[in-house]
Amino acid sequence: MPSTKEKAKEVLLHNLYEVDLNNNHYRRTVPSREFYIHQWNWDSATHAMGLVHIDPSRAYDEIIALISGQWDNGLIAQITFNPNETKYFPGPKFWNTKQFSHGEISTSGITQPPLLGFSIWYVYQNSPDKKAASEFLSQVLPALKKYHYYLKTFRDPEDSGLLTVVHPWESGLDNSPRWDEPLKNISVDSIPDSVKILVNTYRSDDKIGNNTHRPGLEDYYRYMYLVHLFSEWNWDYTKIITNSPFAVKDILFNSLWALSNEALSSLCSVVGESEDSAYFLKIAHQTSEAIQNQWSDSDSLFLDIDVSRGQHKTISTNTISTFSPLMTSGITPKIIDSLISRLSDPSQYATPYPLPTTSLNNPVFETKRYWRGPTWPITNLFTIIGLHRNRQNPKCLLLRDSLISSTKQMIDSSGFFEYFDPTLGLARPNNQNAAYGFGTFSWTAAIYTLLSQPNLTDLKLPLET
Repeated sequence: MPSTKEKAKEVLLHNLYEVDLNNNHYRRTVPSREFYIHQWNWDSATHAMGLVHIDPSRAYDEIIALISGQWDNGLIAQITFNPNETKYFPGPKFWNTKQFSHGEISTSGITQPPLLGFSIWYVYQNSPDKKAASEFLSQVLPALKKYHYYLKTFRDPEDSGLLTVVHPWESGLDNSPRWDEPLKNISVDSIPDSVKILVNTYRSDDKIGNNTHRPGLEDYYRYMYLVHLFSEWNWDYTKIITNSPFAVKDILFNSLWALSNEALSSLCSVVGESEDSAYFLKIAHQTSEAIQNQWSDSDSLFLDIDVSRGQHKTISTNTISTFSPLMTSGITPKIIDSLISRLSDPSQYATPYPLPTTSLNNPVFETKRYWRGPTWPITNLFTIIGLHRNRQNPKCLLLRDSLISSTKQMIDSSGFFEYFDPTLGLARPNNQNAAYGFGTFSWTAAIYTLLSQPNLTDLKLPLET
């Protein structure tokens, strides 16, 4: 009987997708062949961190394939599409981004949480062949820097230190309860009938997957209305940031931004680019300080900000994103203690199979619906990284080790699924119709591989190396 670690390798090998575009051969890892048969930005960043322990050349190729569709302005999109794959909606024909495409490579028009910098740093640090790793770094570093310049320029034009996301899909946590209030800025009645007809005709996730687990129909109308608007505005992000009815300073997105800028600063230092190294470290510190200012003593939460159309309205919703600032520098001992208290509370996050993505005592908590309660290995990973960063605190150290163990046990028991019931630890408890998301999921396999590394708890993060 193969071990779970061996099965994780099989999943990652099975989900390889090879394609020839623009006279180049690309090796991509699709999230799941059941539905997500394209390349997603932060999924691939995660895949690469697992693949470097299995086949480093696959890890390199994963990143190289991801940056192949980078726009001239620096954007690395949420999705890089594989040709002739039609399960997923919205596919390439619905984005109207052809004018930004590089030849045969087509993408969506939005991005995803900027995990990429940390991923490239991790792959470089854990590559057994340093010569090959250096060649990989020289190939991808210019694209990574260009992406970070894009994010700083277009997503933080006011130089606040906090980037703005303009679509729930950019947050990665698509229908998190954090977005319930901001999405109310979009009246369903104001959405053109053509957009609704498009969704009604082509939406597929609720047909291939369990519709009671997926985002609601009105949410999908709003999602596609935003795509419609941005397309009408020709993907002009100066206009989009100013006019989008959904625009949020997202704490999770910005925590990864700070961490990835630290990683990028470290990588620039490796190649002797001292001026760039200092710049990216400076903006990492700027973001970390800005995130600290989003702590609310009264709520004991880190708060997102709705900044749509000139608003500045804080969002106080108890979800797993409040732990993501642990990945950044300078979190005070008082705040750490408050977060540890939440993580240790059985009425909030100390579930049998942690961590729920929405607190159990949040009135909108659901065990099955996307991002509104189920346990996702990816958000567990971010919390583990944050606890690891603060491991000088004995409670953080204990929680880190417990969360590593419980995440692995959950996958050992249920397999490589997209997400899990935090109260039962199950992904498909009775039959295929009770599926929690999709199966043979690549980032679950990659995260299991990463968490199984014997030197994981000795890992030095970018500013520690």
